[in-house]
Parts: sequence; C-alpha cells; structure tokens
Amino acid sequence: MDNDSASIDIDDRQIWEQRRARLKALDPETKSLRRPEFKPRVNPVLQKAVKEGNVDRFIEALEKYSAEERVSLSDIIDMRGPSGNSLLHVAAHIENVDILRALLEVIPDKQLAAEGNYLGDTALQVAARAGRIRSAELLLGCGRILHVVNDAGNTALHEAVKKGDAELTRLLLSRGSRAVYPENKERKCPLYLAVETGNLEILKLLMEAMDETEVPWSRMQGMSPVHGAVMHGRLKMLKEMSKRKKELFDLRDARGSPPLHVAVSVNYVDGIKFLVNEFAASVFEGDGEGYLPIHIACKCGHLEIINELLQHWPDPEELLTLKEGHNILHVAAKYGMTSVVNYILFNPKLEKLINAKDKEGNTPLHVATLKWQSDTVFYLITSTRVNVKLVNNNNLTPLDIVDEIGVFDAPLHKNTMATLLERNGAARSKDRALCKPKGIGPGGSLQPQHLDRLRSQAETRMVVATLIGTMTFAAGFQVPGGYKGSEPDAGIAMLLNKPMYDVFVVCNMIAMYSSMIAVVILLWAQSNDSDSVVRAIRRSNLPLLIALATMPVAFMAGVYVTVSKLRLIGAVSLIIGITALYAILRPYIAFIFWIRINWPGLGHHVQ
Repeated sequence: MDNDSASIDIDDRQIWEQRRARLKALDPETKSLRRPEFKPRVNPVLQKAVKEGNVDRFIEALEKYSAEERVSLSDIIDMRGPSGNSLLHVAAHIENVDILRALLEVIPDKQLAAEGNYLGDTALQVAARAGRIRSAELLLGCGRILHVVNDAGNTALHEAVKKGDAELTRLLLSRGSRAVYPENKERKCPLYLAVETGNLEILKLLMEAMDETEVPWSRMQGMSPVHGAVMHGRLKMLKEMSKRKKELFDLRDARGSPPLHVAVSVNYVDGIKFLVNEFAASVFEGDGEGYLPIHIACKCGHLEIINELLQHWPDPEELLTLKEGHNILHVAAKYGMTSVVNYILFNPKLEKLINAKDKEGNTPLHVATLKWQSDTVFYLITSTRVNVKLVNNNNLTPLDIVDEIGVFDAPLHKNTMATLLERNGAARSKDRALCKPKGIGPGGSLQPQHLDRLRSQAETRMVVATLIGTMTFAAGFQVPGGYKGSEPDAGIAMLLNKPMYDVFVVCNMIAMYSSMIAVVILLWAQSNDSDSVVRAIRRSNLPLLIALATMPVAFMAGVYVTVSKLRLIGAVSLIIGITALYAILRPYIAFIFWIRINWPGLGHHVQ
C-alpha cells in the first residue's frame, strides 16, 4: 500500500515537472517575437480554458495561442480582460486550483499576483469573495498581498467575512491578517460584517485575533459591531462580545448614542434587558442630544421599555435631559406620544412629573403647545391634575403661547388649540403685559408645509377613491348573472347560492364603503390648514388601500362565478386575479417582512 502511494506521488511530481517545463518553454523562445501591433487583451479562448479547470488543456491552449500570436508567457499572464482581470484573477475564482498553481510556479515576478483589476481586486480578494480557500493558500505565498485594499475599501479578510467562510477567515488570520478594525467604504470593519451576516463562529475568530492588551476604541473604525448586533437583534453576539471585550460597549455611533439607546430606539427588548443587567450604569448615560435611554423610549412610545427602565431608578423626576432639563413627560409631550402621556397621567407614582418645569420654566403642557401637539394637549388639559395656569420663565401660560406662535398656514389648528385650552380653564398670564417675552423657544414659528403640494396629493387620492366608489356602487346593482324575473323570487340575484357570489358581494361592499370613508376624510384637505391636510392624507391611506385590495377581489369573484362551468377559464381568471392582488399588496407585505427581519423589536408595531 505504501509502495502504491509513493508511486502515485512520484508520478504526480513527474507530471508537474512536465507541465512546468512546457510553460517555461513558452518564455525564452517567443519573447523576442512579440508583434508591435499586439494588443494585450485576454483571449476568450484562454479564459474559457481557465474556467473549464483542466490544466493540461489550458497549457495546450497557451501553447497554441503563444505560437499563433508570437507572444511570451509573461505577456500572456500580463494581459487583461474588459474588467481588468488577468488569467490569475480568473484562475483564482474557479474551484480547481491546478491552473492557478501552474501559473504561480512559473511567473518570474510574484508581485503580479498583487495587481488589481479595474475594481482594485487582487486575485486573493477574488478567491476570498468566491470562498476558494485552496486558491487563497497558494496566493498568500506571493508576497505582500494580504493587506491590499480594493476600491471598495475591502481587504481579503473583509471579503472572507462577507462570504461567511470561517475556514478562510481562520487561514487569513493565521497568516498575519490583523485587519479586524479597519473600515471599508461602507464604514464597516470585519467585526461589523461578521455581526451583519450573523456568523457567530467568524465573530469568535475575529475576537480571538484582537490584541488582549489593546483598547478597541483606539483603533476601531467605522460602525460599532455592538451597535450592529443591537440593530440586527443578535443577542448571542452581544453576549460573546461582552464576554471577550467589554470595552466594545463603550463605543458610540455617529450621533453619539451608546448601544442601549439604539436598542431602545428599535424596541429590542431582549437586548435592552441584557445591556441593563450587564452594564447597569448605561441606564444613566446621555447621548449626543443629552437624552437618557428612558427619554428615547418616551420619544418612540415604547411603554414596555419605559416600565423596564423605571425599575432601575426610584426617583423618575431626576431623570432629566442634559440640555433642556426635560423629564419623561416633557419628552412624550414634545413628540406627541399620547400613549406614554396617558400612562404617566394615570400612574400615581409619577404624579410629580405632571406639572414639573424644565430649564425654561415650561411644563409638559407648555412643551406640547410649543410643539403643536394638539392630541397631547387634549389629554393633558382633560386631566384634573394638570395646572393649566402655570407660567414659564417668560410669564407665558400655554394659552399665551398659542397667541404668540406665528403660524403661516394652519389657522384652523391654532384656533382649535386655543378653544381646547380656554374651555378647560386655561387663562392668559396677568403679568404678560408687564414684561416683554424673550421668545417662546424653538418651534415658535411654524414653517409652511407646501400647502399646494399637499392639496395636490390629497386631490389625487380623492379622484382614485371616487372612481372606486362609483364603480363599486354600480357593480352592487348590476350584479353578475342578473336578477330573476319571475315570482316569487323577482329581483333576487340569479347566482345567490354560489359561494363566489358571496365573496363578490362582501368585497364589493367593503371596497365601496372604504372608498367613501377615504373621500369623507379627504374633504378636510380642502381647508386652508396645512396640518389638517397632512392628517387627512395620512388617515385616508388605510381605507384607500383596503378599497384597492378588495375591488379586484370582487371583480375576480364576479368573473369566476359567471364562467365557473368552464374550468380552464375559471382557473385562469383566479390566477390572474390573485396575481393582480399580490402585485397591489406586495410592497406593503415586503416592507412588513423587511421590518420583522431587520428590526426585530419593531416588527410587532408594523400592522
């Protein structure tokens, strides 16, 4: 057995010696015969021979091409295809490594392997992107090729991590690659790419390669892998990074947000619980705007997270934003989060927040009025615990603020706000006449919202809704199959007992009523109030979508019920109808699935 193995090894060595000899023979004899008009472009025949992967046929093709074109092997290897790929690039991409091995053994200058194509890719980066570990092993022996960066900013390690190839990643790291930190043009380092692809094994390899004595943020470039794990809902990866390098959790994103703030913003509850338990102090860290994590939860309306974070501090009135001095009710009022406002109003433990003032002396009601949050104002002024007569540092009550705000195109909204406040006991400050207000703060002068453009959008929706309503109304009386003409069933639909007729009737009614609801809502867009137009457009979207979805179903059912005796035609009508319905709903379905996959915390909020 050993003799057979030795014989095979000897035969293999002899075969490779013959191959090397044939390739080397192409250089000295033909190098001086190169024609002046020769254009160094890779011949398609040679590229095809490489892709086939048979080294002997490739050598035959080289010999034939060299003799016909009178060019040397060095010139052939130096040729480039339309995208700048040499034969080395092509050979690095295929699974069989024999051709790449043959070329690398005979080229005099190993640095040819480090030359890039028009995208800056070396043969090693091509091999890494294709997951060709044996090709990568051969190319790593060609000098300084490991850390070459292509036009996208990727090294071979970036490409291996993006491919998700753990063995290739291990090989590159073992050969000296320490490009764990450098970012590419997308601002992603290999650590972040490992998190993005969800490959825990590769993440562990990269973490092991990090210098134990090194402070990560001193070299980390681009987006933080911890933030990436939070955004993509990778709890196992968060735990792995916490176990190996807790310092990574001190990194912040481009807006100055720590990982916990990001987890709160995307409603990633499992990640929040982990971060709070492992890094308790992060609950009291501010972001670039001076917001604590609980303020982000109030801003986004995440009640479950607010409950979770309140358990970690007994005095919520001390949880203030660093710049404005806002408490959590101020923040909820500022961003119009009525669910959070109601939660705080009905929680006895949070009563101290209701009339608390910020650095400008504004109560949550002042802030809601300043930010034009009419729904929030309504909930606040209807609570008996809200003092509607308090003044801020400018001696302005909420009603004074409404008077002071300069509004360009929302008079109806302004009058509504003033009426709400007056009817619930709000008063104007008696000291207002004695002092000149310094200004009512940011948002005091609301900018116009392009009323003409908004009206144009509303009118387009109204035309669509009206057309749907007209057609479905007519279809409700001109039913498929007509009516019976004889007593005692005169006027009764002929197809009444057909199941698909029931589908037609129900869907037609839903489409008609939904379109009418949309029309009624859009009538508010005819006012001169930009806020009313925006609200009308937003609230008309759902009934209009329902009408657009149910009308084709009604049509499909109506056609099917009249041709159902012809099975082929009936089946075709159903297929066409279902395809049309899918085309209508596909963007919305795709968006919901995308949210659920990429933003696990937000998935259940998208309905």
